[in-house]
Amino acid sequence: LWFGLGRSPGHGAPPALAWFLAGNLLYDALGVAMALVLRDNRAFCKYACPVAAILKLGAPFALLKVRGDQARCAGSGVCEKICPMDIRVGEYVRRGERVGSSECVLCQACIAVCPERALALSFGLDGGRELLRARAAGGARPPAAE
Repeated sequence: LWFGLGRSPGHGAPPALAWFLAGNLLYDALGVAMALVLRDNRAFCKYACPVAAILKLGAPFALLKVRGDQARCAGSGVCEKICPMDIRVGEYVRRGERVGSSECVLCQACIAVCPERALALSFGLDGGRELLRARAAGGARPPAAE
C-alpha cells in the first residue's frame, strides 16, 4: 500500500505503523466481505490469496497426502461433509487414489471423523486431480444430512 501510493519515509509521510495498520485493515475487510458474500469462511484463502496461487503449483508433487482404504470404507460420506475445502474425499477412496486435490490443506479433519478408520496419511509421489464438491447457489454449502 505504501509503495503503491508512491509514499516514502520522511517528508511528511505518515509513520510506517499507520500504513501497516491501514493495509492490514483493508486486507482483513476484504477477507470478511468475501466470507460473507460467498458464505465460506475460507473464501479469501481459496480465491484471492496470492500465497495460495504459488502453493498450488507444487501441490501435485506433495509427498504427504491422505489415502483411503477401499475395503474399510463404508461410504458414509462423513469425511466429505466435514472437509472445509469441499474435497470429495470419498470419490478418491472409491478410485483407489490418494487425495490429490491442490485444495487439501492436510487439516486431517476427514481422518479424525471417519467412523471406519479408513483414512490415513500416506507418503509417496503421484500426481493429482481436482475432485471438489459443488456449492449450492449463492455459495452456501449444501445442508448436511444427519
